[in-house]
Amino acid sequence: MKPVRVGMVGIGQRGLQHLDCLHRIPGAQVVALCDPYEDNLAEAKIRRFVPLYQAAATRRYTDFGAMMQDGGLDALYLCIPPNVHAGEVIRAAEAGLHLFVEKPVSLFLDEALAMDRAITSAGAIATVGFNQRHDNWHAAMRDFLAGKRLVQTTIVNNGTLESHSVKHTHTETAGGPRNRVWAANYAWSGSTVVEAGIHQVDLMRYWAGDIDWVEARYQHRAEDDIVDGGDNPYGYSVTFGFACGMVANLVMTRLRRTFWGDGYMDIAWDHGHLKIEGSGPVAYYYDGPYPPAGAVGGDAVRHPLPVPPRNDNTMDINRDFIAAAATGDGATLRNTFHSSLNSHAAVLGANVSDRLGGQRVVLAELLSDERYAAFRQKEGG
Repeated sequence: MKPVRVGMVGIGQRGLQHLDCLHRIPGAQVVALCDPYEDNLAEAKIRRFVPLYQAAATRRYTDFGAMMQDGGLDALYLCIPPNVHAGEVIRAAEAGLHLFVEKPVSLFLDEALAMDRAITSAGAIATVGFNQRHDNWHAAMRDFLAGKRLVQTTIVNNGTLESHSVKHTHTETAGGPRNRVWAANYAWSGSTVVEAGIHQVDLMRYWAGDIDWVEARYQHRAEDDIVDGGDNPYGYSVTFGFACGMVANLVMTRLRRTFWGDGYMDIAWDHGHLKIEGSGPVAYYYDGPYPPAGAVGGDAVRHPLPVPPRNDNTMDINRDFIAAAATGDGATLRNTFHSSLNSHAAVLGANVSDRLGGQRVVLAELLSDERYAAFRQKEGG
């Protein structure tokens, strides 16, 4: 496999995680790093997160245009907050680079659609960082559910607003939160459903296919409970309608002063349901004589799926992307930029539904109908 010369924009939390993986993947050559803040490019800082990093092997930039002008890249990673994209994806696609774009790819549908048009026109291989698709337990669940009549999914995710790991972007210099925890701020994150819940939404799509519509209601944060720009809602209740007929419920909370997170995940088909327990996925269904002669005990319906130890899904999504970039064949990718637009539209559509008082938003209409034009546009775009 030929070497892939990689550049990366955004050397923050997620960028560093990808960078660590890339330094352990044969054939990946990290040759250029770009971040607007020089301290994020310091060798000592990067090596705290990426032990194999060597500054002498990379060019370092604080200006994206300068990095692109110098060239010498085959692939580019974009790992920046979703509200600060400024044409990087489009310019990289037009330059013939393959793209790994971290989620969410934008807070604005028109901007995301413009990115997709550029990628499609260039014929670039492009993926979005939905690493949950590369979790071997989730893949086993997908295989088990294949061909079943899916009826309902419920995912509950409880989290604390202020204890999200501190980001590396100097938001305090760019009109953002003083403590840099931009994931807690609506204007920077686009809401918790967009910034974090998009993982759960894409995972549901991995199991069940595309989403047709969304309805949402949020419990918005009181003004006297906003600290350091942490103004994302307390709670989110979102319902998705899938093309296969399944209905899914995503329930999220982001509470202050709890310092505890937990969750629940369950997907039901017409004759059973499947969830993740401590040792792995477990399906609950009865496969004996029907109707049964008597009461059916718990052991008769509990069926653990045979799964290996859980893998490093961040490493695996990087490995797959580098292989695709090296061969020029994206057929083995578990998502493409284009296919991921359905996940993206679903979470942005949840925001629109909440703003419209919980109205149903049909995603095909959200993407093109004139009455949603104002919701798609980036200010000044």
